[in-house]
Amino acid sequence: MEIASADLGAVIGHEAAKRRFLDALAAGHLHHGWMLRGPRGIGKSRLALQFAAALLSATPNPNLDVDEDDPVGRLIAAGSHPDLRVIRVPTDDKGKQKTEIPVDSVRELSEFFSLRPAMGGWRVAIIDAADELNRFGANAILKTLEEPPSRAILFLISHGERMLPPTLRSRCRLLPCAPLSEAETVRVLELAQMPRARAEDAAAAFPGRPGRALTVQGPEADAAIEAVRTALRQLDRIDASALRSALTTSSRSDAAMAAAMETLRVSLHKRAAREFDPVAAGDWASVALDAARIEAEGRDLNQDKGQTVAAVLARVARMAGG
Repeated sequence: MEIASADLGAVIGHEAAKRRFLDALAAGHLHHGWMLRGPRGIGKSRLALQFAAALLSATPNPNLDVDEDDPVGRLIAAGSHPDLRVIRVPTDDKGKQKTEIPVDSVRELSEFFSLRPAMGGWRVAIIDAADELNRFGANAILKTLEEPPSRAILFLISHGERMLPPTLRSRCRLLPCAPLSEAETVRVLELAQMPRARAEDAAAAFPGRPGRALTVQGPEADAAIEAVRTALRQLDRIDASALRSALTTSSRSDAAMAAAMETLRVSLHKRAAREFDPVAAGDWASVALDAARIEAEGRDLNQDKGQTVAAVLARVARMAGG
């Protein structure tokens, strides 16, 4: 699988996670399974690729920058490094992304890890993301973690959108990854050639998640953000026209849907932060978690985008109305 150029380059932030991994690498005490856990769009995939490059390179870069001019970097960028596997949700013949990682893709790791490293170092695999594994895929990964081959490292990326089996989590070294600061988010977006003013707007709309901001762009996404904000301005009495506008605009594309859901999530977290009553704050935070769950379920069931947004807005309205 070819690696997008956006997944390479410098990783901004996540200093604690970098330090923890590099310390283990320097000490020669690497765990065979690592779980990078945090929200979507904060750079976990890029971080895992840089960890992989550090393992596969004869001269690891202490800054964890993947140099595409380096032989290892070129192979990683081309998706042709013989000792690296990146497993993601595939697309169908029409280019539409499927909802799960096929279990056969995961089972192939057993054969991959059974081979000796082709270039004399490590065998590395990245599951991006564990949230897209079904029960059979999770069991196949668990078997690999229970009987780890030598000189093999497995990185699992977790967005925290689904409850993973406790046995899977317990066999990995956890690397918590938090959303970036506003300044870090703007810096990442500028490195991706986004103009400063646009980067600042995107950092406000997608706080701490530059990857989300980069994938959710365009006039349809902008319209969905504005429509949802309008619908949320008076939570206790969302009028019918504002609701129709929010549902219509969020249904136009995947980008519009993602923008609508992100706007809802951010608004709910801000509402929770404004509450002086800790019980009320917890209730609003719970609604934000419900929104993430409803979005994940809608994706799994291939539900109509408008229905997914409507379900979240209905949950918000119930909370606002007491």
